[in-house]
Amino acid sequence: MTLRQVPVLGHLIVQSQVAADLWRRDKGLGIGLLIVVALLVLFVAYPLLVVGAAPAVSDWVRGATTGRWRTTMGNTLFMALLSTLSSVTIGFLYAYAVTKVRIPGAAFFRLVPLLPLITPPFVSGLAFILLFGRRGLVTHQVLGLNTDIYGWHGLWLAQTVSFFPIAFLAISGVLRSINPNLERASQSLGAGGWTRFRTVVLPLATPGIAAASLLVAIAVLGDFGNPMLIAGRFRVLATEAYLQVSGWADLRMGAVLGLALLVPALVFFMLQRWLQGTSTARYVTVGGRGSRLEAEPAPPLVRWGLFAFCAFIAVFMLAKYVVILIGAFTPVWGVDFSFTLENFTRTLVRSGELWNSLRFAGLAALICAALSTVAAYLVVRIRIPFARELDLLALLPAAIPGTLLGIAYVLAFNTPPLALTGTGTIIVLSMVFMFLPVGYRICVATLQQLAPSIQESAADMGASGLRTFVDVILPLIATSFSAALVYCFVKAIGTLSAVIFLISHGTVVASASILNLAEQGYWGLAAALSTSLIFIAIAALAFARVAFGKRFALFDV
Repeated sequence: MTLRQVPVLGHLIVQSQVAADLWRRDKGLGIGLLIVVALLVLFVAYPLLVVGAAPAVSDWVRGATTGRWRTTMGNTLFMALLSTLSSVTIGFLYAYAVTKVRIPGAAFFRLVPLLPLITPPFVSGLAFILLFGRRGLVTHQVLGLNTDIYGWHGLWLAQTVSFFPIAFLAISGVLRSINPNLERASQSLGAGGWTRFRTVVLPLATPGIAAASLLVAIAVLGDFGNPMLIAGRFRVLATEAYLQVSGWADLRMGAVLGLALLVPALVFFMLQRWLQGTSTARYVTVGGRGSRLEAEPAPPLVRWGLFAFCAFIAVFMLAKYVVILIGAFTPVWGVDFSFTLENFTRTLVRSGELWNSLRFAGLAALICAALSTVAAYLVVRIRIPFARELDLLALLPAAIPGTLLGIAYVLAFNTPPLALTGTGTIIVLSMVFMFLPVGYRICVATLQQLAPSIQESAADMGASGLRTFVDVILPLIATSFSAALVYCFVKAIGTLSAVIFLISHGTVVASASILNLAEQGYWGLAAALSTSLIFIAIAALAFARVAFGKRFALFDV
C-alpha cells in the first residue's frame, strides 16, 4: 500500500514534514503559526464540536417530532427565502442605478446603504416600531391608524432594509467590472436597451447576484435582534434557541435548534465559497489592455424611474435614523413629543454598559486585526502546513449564526480548565472570532496584490520570515490592518446575537440593554442608547478616515 492509496495519511505526513521544515527554517514564524492554529482550534473548532455533541438522540427526536419546532424551522426558511428575494431585488436595482445608469446624485446614493452596515443590526426593528407600531409616528400620529407591525410582515420589512446593503455591495462590484464595450458591440448589432440588459448585463451579473443571495440568506438566518423586537409571536430558530436557554435553561434543546440553524447556513457558506472560486474563470469579460468606451446613456424614462426608486429607498433608510434620533429626545413615545434630555441623562447613568461595549469592542478589534493579519500572511505568503484547512477555519465563523456561537461558548467554557462563562474575556473572544472572517478577507485581498518579489528581496538580504513580516509587509498593509480594526470595532460595539448568552452582572453591554428596554416599552431610553452607539460607530469611521486619508476604504463602493 502506497501513500497514493491512502491520500489522507499521505497528506498528513507531507504536511508534518512541511511543519518541521518551517520550524527549523524560522522559529518566529513557527511560533506564530502555532498561536494562530491554537486560537482557531480552541475558539472555533472546539466549541462547535462541543455543541454538536451536547444533544442526545432523544433531543433530536423531540426536535424533529414536536410540531412547534417544525413550524419554527418552516418559518425560518420562509423568512430566509422571502427576505433574500426582496433584499437582492432591491440591491440589484439600486446597484444598477448607481453603477450603470449613473443617476443624478449617484455619489450620495452610494453612501446611503453603508449606514446599516455600521449600525447595530436591531436598529431597523426598533425604528419600524417607532414609525409603524401601535403608537407609530406614521401610522398613529399622521394617519390615525391602529395597526400592528409585529409579525412576519414587520420582520420582512426590517430584514429587507437591514440586509439589502449586503446585496448592493456584492452586486455593484460585479456591475462595475462589466466592460461597456460589450454593450456597445451588442448595440451595433441592433440590440435594443432591454435586449442588451437581458442578454449582456444580466448574465454577466449572475455571479454577483448569486453571491449576494447566499450572503444575504446567511445574514437572515443568523438575524437575532430584529426577530426579538418585531416578530411578535412569529417564531424563528434564532429567538427560539435563545428562549430555550434563557427561559427554560434547556441548553441541549437550544443546541438542537442552533444546529438546525447551522445546517442551511453552512450549505449557503460552502456554495458561496465555491461560487467565489469559480466565477472569475467562468465570467471573464476583458482580456489584455483594451480601451473601455463609455456606456450608452439610459433612456430618460429608465434613468428618472430608477432615480425615483433610489430616492424612495434613501428616504426610507434615512427615516429610520431620524426617528431613532427623535425618540432619543422624546419623553413618552406616542404620548408626549416634547423635547427632553432626560433619556440621555438616564443613559449616562447606564454608562457602565456603554463603557463595557467600548472596552470589549476595542480590545476585540485589536486582537481581531492582529490575528487576521498574521493568519493572512501565513496562508498567502508562507508555505505553511494545512494552509487550506487554516483558511477554511478562519472563514468558518462567517457561517456560524451568532445564536449558535453563543450557546457553543457557554457549553465549551463553562467548566475548568477554561471556565470563562460570566467574564468579560468570553465576550471579547466571541467578538473576535465572530468578525474574524471579514478582517481576514481584507488582509488576504491586500496581500494578494503585493508582488512576491518584495518578500523575496528581503529574504535574499538575509531577513527571516518574521523580520520580513514586521519590517516590510506590515507597513505595506497598514491600511488593511486599520480596516480590519475599524470593521471589528464598529460591528462588535453593537453586536447582540452571541453576547446575549454570555453577559452577566457587571458585563452587560449596551446592545443587550437596548433589547431589554425595548421589550419593556422604554422606547426613549432604547433610542438614546442606540443613538449613542450609532454616533460612536460614525466617530470611529471618521477618525480612521482622517488618520489614513483616502487610502482608508472600509467598504469599496
